[in-house]
Amino acid sequence: MVEVLLASEHYTNNSHHSALDDFRDLFDEFAEQSGIHYTKRNFRELETYISGLPVARYGLRYTDCEQFRQFLSGIKAQRYHLQYASVKCGAMTYSYCMAFACNPFDYTRLNSTPAA
Repeated sequence: MVEVLLASEHYTNNSHHSALDDFRDLFDEFAEQSGIHYTKRNFRELETYISGLPVARYGLRYTDCEQFRQFLSGIKAQRYHLQYASVKCGAMTYSYCMAFACNPFDYTRLNSTPAA
C-alpha cells in the first residue's frame, strides 16, 4: 500500500471550500491519467491538523508508487493548495515541500510512531 500525506495551505475549511476537496481532486486527476478508479476499498483517509493546517493521510491500494511520485513531482501545487506532501513506498519516504515556507520536520511526527 502506498501511504500519502498531504498538507493544505488553507487554514480553515468553510462551506464553500475544503482542503479534502482539493486532495480528492488531486487523486481524481492522477486516477484519470493512470487509467485507474479509486473506490472506498482502495482509498483510506484520515484528517488531522498540524499548526492549524489541515493534513490528511491516505492509504492507496493498487497504486504504482513510482507513477504517483512522478505525478506529484509534475503538478502545480497552487492548483491543489498544497503546502507539503510525502509518499511512502515500502521502506522509502519521499518528501515534497510545495511552498516556500515549508518545514518537512513539522510533518515527520505524523509519519513516525511513538516508542512504547
